[in-house]
Formats: sequence, C-alpha cells, structure tokens
Amino acid sequence: MLSRAKSQCMSGGKKTALDVALHFLKFRPRSRFEIERKLRQKKYTDLKIKKTIEILKQEKLLDDLEFARLWIRNRNLLSPRGEKLLFLELRKFGVEQEIVQKALKIEDLPETEKAQIVFDKKKKSLAKFSHKDSKQKMIQYLARRGFDWGTISQVLTDKK
Repeated sequence: MLSRAKSQCMSGGKKTALDVALHFLKFRPRSRFEIERKLRQKKYTDLKIKKTIEILKQEKLLDDLEFARLWIRNRNLLSPRGEKLLFLELRKFGVEQEIVQKALKIEDLPETEKAQIVFDKKKKSLAKFSHKDSKQKMIQYLARRGFDWGTISQVLTDKK
C-alpha cells in the first residue's frame, strides 16, 4: 500500500512529500501540525500535503492521540511535568484541545505523585541552602514545572 501511495505522490526526480514526511517521522512520532509545517517549509502544495497526511493516517503512521499519549508517557518517565505544562506543550505541537484532554485522562499520573518525583530528584541539590531558601527554591522549581499551588503545598506538607 505504501509503495502504491508513494508512486501517486511522485513529483519528477525530487523527493516526494511522503518521502520527506517519512524521513521526519523516523526520529520520533510527530503531530499532524508538525508534518504539515515541515511540508509547507519544503514548499509542497496544499493538495500534496493533504494526500500525504491521508496516506500517513491510513498507514497508522500519523495519529495525534497516539502522539499525545506517547509524549505524556515520555515526560512522566523522564521529566515529570504538571498537567498545565503538558497541556501547553502539546498545544504548541498543534494537537487539538480535546485530544490533549483525552490523552491526559488516559496516560497522566496523579499530580501529587509527579510532583513528589520531581521533589525527590531536586531536594538533594537544594541541601546546601537554608531551610527557608530551599523551600522557596523548591516552590519556584515545582511551579516552573507546571504544578499548581495546591499540589505544591501538599507535597511540601507531606515531606516535612
């Protein structure tokens, strides 16, 4: 199927829009918005972009919900963030609001659990500061990671 689709998108001896999209997808999953932006950068027509997107969806190589789920899972494993920040990151990738919310319901860990993981990783580096300073720095750090005040205060209270 993919080879037949590729031949439909051929444009002389140049790389096809599908070739560019497949190469772009080789490194990590991408959102529809990212693929469209890349193809527009390469000056492909709207029709070729639309056909390429359709082919990628048919072949299950492009799915914004799956992209969002993988992004959230990856963030939770490597660098936990609050739901607000995850939401903003995915919106920046052009994932629709409803899809982001759906992915967060499926994949996201409880906020306090993520904040505690971040707290535990960061507290060692704050040991050299006074209790007051380290608490303030921890609050700022957790806030920058997208956690709301309720979650931050709960984690700080639990860790006393």
